[in-house]
Order: sequence, then C-alpha cells, then structure tokens
Amino acid sequence: MRFLSLLHLAENEKTAMNCKVQNFDEQILIYLNNAINLSKSLKSRGYSFTLLTNNRELLENVINDNDKEKIEIIEVDFTSNIPKGVSFYSAHYKLDALRYISTLDDKYCFFCDLDMVCINYLPESAINIIDANIPMYYDISDQVIPVYSEKTIIEDISKVNKLHSEGRWSGGEFLSGPPSFFKELCTKCDEVFVNYTDNINRLHHVGDEAFVSSALEILRRNGIYISDAGTLNIIGRFWSTNVLHIQKNFSFYENHFLLHLPADKRFLSEYSDFDHKKNSNDFIFRYKKYLFKINIINNIKKVVKIFIRK
Repeated sequence: MRFLSLLHLAENEKTAMNCKVQNFDEQILIYLNNAINLSKSLKSRGYSFTLLTNNRELLENVINDNDKEKIEIIEVDFTSNIPKGVSFYSAHYKLDALRYISTLDDKYCFFCDLDMVCINYLPESAINIIDANIPMYYDISDQVIPVYSEKTIIEDISKVNKLHSEGRWSGGEFLSGPPSFFKELCTKCDEVFVNYTDNINRLHHVGDEAFVSSALEILRRNGIYISDAGTLNIIGRFWSTNVLHIQKNFSFYENHFLLHLPADKRFLSEYSDFDHKKNSNDFIFRYKKYLFKINIINNIKKVVKIFIRK
C-alpha cells in the first residue's frame, strides 16, 4: 500500500490554488513543505509516501538536507495536452499522475493532495475496503451543490461525459484503489477529456474535478462499485475561511484519517519540521489555536461587510 501526491511545476502558468504567493520560488517552497509535512504524518503511522513531479532536480535543490531522507521524490512523464493560460493549470496533470499509478505493482494506492495531513490510523472500514480491493473517491456534492446549484452541477458533468448525469461531484484531493482501477479511470478520463476542453469556458469549475467526476460516473454506470471515503470518516475537507455551504464544526473531523485543509497551505508549510510521531495530538491542538485566531478575523470581516452595505 502506497500514498502518492503530485507537485507539478509550471512557472508561467496559473498553478497556485487557495494560496497567495509573492513569487514562484515561494510557491514551490510552500507546496514542497506541504508534501514533507504530509509524508512525515503518514510515515509516523507506518504508511509510505511518494511525491510525483516533473522536475525532481529543482525540488531536491530547494529541500533541506535534513528532509531529503524523509520524502521520496520521483520524476514522471507528463504528456497531457493542457490549454495554456487555464486556471489550475498543474492540477490537470493529475491525469498523468493517475496514469503512472496505474502502472505500479503495489496492491493498493492512495492519491492525495499535498495540503493534507494524516491525523489518525486507518479506520476498520478502510482496512476492510483495502482488503477487498474496492476503490474509493470523495463525494463533495453536498459542498458544491449549495453554492452552484444542482442544475449547474448536472449540466456541467453532462457536458463532459455526454450522459444525463446524476450530479455527483468528486473532490480532486482523494482517490484510491488498486492500480487496475486507476487504469480504468484513466481510460474514461481520456475519453471525456476532449469534451472537457471543448466546454472549459462554460463550466463552473476548471480543473481535474470536472473530468474525473465525469469519468467516475461512467465507471459506476458500468457496474464498478466505488466507495465514498467521506461518509466513512476516511477523509474530510475543512475550510478555515467563510464558506457558502453548511460546514460541520472542526471537532467532527478530529477522528478522520486524512484531513484536507485547502485554505491553510501556509500553516501546513510551517509544520514541515513537525515531529508527528512524538506529537500526534499536539498538531490538532496547535491547529485549533490557529483556527481560533482565523475565526476572529473572519468574524471581523463579516461585520465590516455588513457595515459597508449599510
């Protein structure tokens, strides 16, 4: 069993997601530190981690000597034809990362975003799913539908997979399964990718989530069972910013296996030297302190907006 993530580098493209940076060097450092933090949190619980990239030499020149032994970096080929100037440019290359995973000899693989952290051991549900070689994804329909509407989600997926879609939207931060599943998924992604690029300016979201969600629906309709890891507390996405969907209190996510913090890349970057093995509970304590301060700032912003409107 192996965990993998992607760090694709493209200096002149729109690649930073939910994180303001001053320059490309700062972006590389933040994302690389996120990868180190994720790797260390997984390894503290006995799970291996591999970072996939298109420029291993550059990353190894940036990384501290003390961390070089704590993260495995592999350079792979990226051949997908991605439109220049598109938002979330590097995220599209997840397709090539999925294709690489499909060639591995591992029995079971997890593909995760970098701005995540492992905070618990795998729950029994996940162990049983892995033993049965069942693939998993993260259904975030309850997060996107309240914001963009059910009609928009259904129409967008239908444009890509040419089906009367059921409207289930997959989060791009998590996929798992045996390599054979990733091979089937890549096949379907390739089939719908032209439809995706043809409609790219008419979709509510630009990035891998659109064509992966579309491909996953095709696989489900073809009779492949894919478990939802979100409902089993295997993964949870938590936003420290003001959101438009109903979000549970952070305490709900404390017993999850993987925690995704898309708005907190800087916070995670600062913990790249954190010893998760010795201080596994302390990480949550520190994040709660950070979250308390962020909530005060967010509440002030809300009051200011109301005052301005008046």
